[in-house]
Amino acid sequence: MADPWQILRDAGLPVASARTDRVPSVTELAAAVREAIAGAPIGRDAEALAAFVLAWSQHWPSSFAAVGDDAILDWAHRNCSDADRYLKLRRLALANLATVL
Repeated sequence: MADPWQILRDAGLPVASARTDRVPSVTELAAAVREAIAGAPIGRDAEALAAFVLAWSQHWPSSFAAVGDDAILDWAHRNCSDADRYLKLRRLALANLATVL
């Protein structure tokens, strides 16, 4: 698999990094989320990924249910520590995911 963080950025992960024109499939996106979580991200990366996962699961539940699971959601909930930051990151993730999903 390509770099999971690049796949996530290309799908709209709200981090300050360059995106490419590539649009990943839902399956690639789910695999990238799993691989990124397995790497035990911390700080801003973890917060951005958690907001991204929760936005995906809440606004596109059938898409998320097809490839996601409770372990991913549990991880995401544990990594949302700042409510204000979460809301900001979630809004950005929603806007970006709308072009992918």
